[in-house]
Amino acid sequence: MVDQYDYIRTAHRVYGKKIKQIARQTGHSKNTIKKALRSEHSGYKFRIKQPYPVLDEAAMRRKKNQK
Repeated sequence: MVDQYDYIRTAHRVYGKKIKQIARQTGHSKNTIKKALRSEHSGYKFRIKQPYPVLDEAAMRRKKNQK
């Protein structure tokens, strides 16, 4: 999806393509194109700690009971 956003930004800003034209080419809605143009890719962020999924509560209880 990030590649698509880069393509959308480049097509609009560099090549001057209209939002409707980009929507036809990519198959995305005009709202998605507008969203991509509003946002800037800021890169990936590393997590400090991986949160436990909701379904893994039983595993957390087992860890507490083992200590």
